[in-house]
Amino acid sequence: MAIRFTIAKRAATPAEDGDIRLQPRLNNYPTVNVVDFQNSGFRLNSSLSAGELVHALYDLQSVMLHEMEKGNAVNLPGIGTFRLAIKGEIEVKNDCYHGRDVHASGINFQPDRELLSKIRQFKIEQVPYGLAFDTEEADIDQRLTNLFAQNDTVTHKDVRFAFEWTLTPHRVSSLLQRLVREGRLIREGSGSQTRYRAAAGHFGK
Repeated sequence: MAIRFTIAKRAATPAEDGDIRLQPRLNNYPTVNVVDFQNSGFRLNSSLSAGELVHALYDLQSVMLHEMEKGNAVNLPGIGTFRLAIKGEIEVKNDCYHGRDVHASGINFQPDRELLSKIRQFKIEQVPYGLAFDTEEADIDQRLTNLFAQNDTVTHKDVRFAFEWTLTPHRVSSLLQRLVREGRLIREGSGSQTRYRAAAGHFGK
């Protein structure tokens, strides 16, 4: 089964004379919990149960934290190498360099060569799935008018469904934020409880 992608705009550099460049972007796929594979048809080749695998992974996390806290890199055979990433500022005092607010900011990951080689052999569909930008305003108005004809308030997921899943989650978020700024939608709630209501005079309301 081939992997699908959408189209994204890449910011132009001065050397590109302001032209907009298009680039492929991975379509929105779910995050898979590797432990769940122990309970599915594609089972990891291991005698460990799902519970035992969870404990083993947390033991591995403890070892990684112990070593990375000392500044060491950690290599997982067949997976890759994990290194601590740090950020901060450097200032000069009395002709000496000093760090200011230097802190651990994340993890840098370098995949195993064999793993990377196999990933590069993945088949990618050469036809993009949906569009990540440039939706016609008339189409937006019509789809949202139809949506609000059946609902007083809608969610992010409702809007994606209204566009038949042809817009990425990021594109839907950008669209909703723009419509709120323009006063065409009213945002209610926050986080996972966020809903949107059509402002008076818009989308059939």
